[in-house]
Amino acid sequence: MRLPAALLVFAFAARTFAAEGETAIAVSGTSAVPAAKTVAVDKIWSAVVLATNPPTPKDAPPELREFTTRLKRVFGYSQFELIGAASEKIDEQNESWLVPSQSFWLSVKARRAVSKEARGGYLLNLQLFHDKRPLLETEAKLAPGSPIFIRGPEYGHGQLIIVLQVQR
Repeated sequence: MRLPAALLVFAFAARTFAAEGETAIAVSGTSAVPAAKTVAVDKIWSAVVLATNPPTPKDAPPELREFTTRLKRVFGYSQFELIGAASEKIDEQNESWLVPSQSFWLSVKARRAVSKEARGGYLLNLQLFHDKRPLLETEAKLAPGSPIFIRGPEYGHGQLIIVLQVQR
């Protein structure tokens, strides 16, 4: 049995987009049937980090260990303390609020990026607030495995750093 060309293209596209555990459509004859895969829910993780240079630095907490080498290289500090962290499901229809600490919070509007460079990531409209005062408004690409580091204000003898990462 031959399938119409448009249906074959649809079947190929459905299998292509089924990567990363998303729901696919299986084509059986001439009718489409949902496949048994579950929908992967990406989350955005945010953290407020205090970076300092004490005489005897402590090891980073487990949540920050994967970032420590990059943070040291980019910001020049030797110790990183987690002040707070938050995680929220990425909802492309609504704005998300991340509150990694009592003083800092983020407004995030995300949409799936379609460019190959984004590697299955998102285009974010970010607003960073300290208490009720806006500090930053920007757009950024956030891809799995490529966290974003935002230099915050100086605090005590160090610097606050905001970290954003896609979690799958």
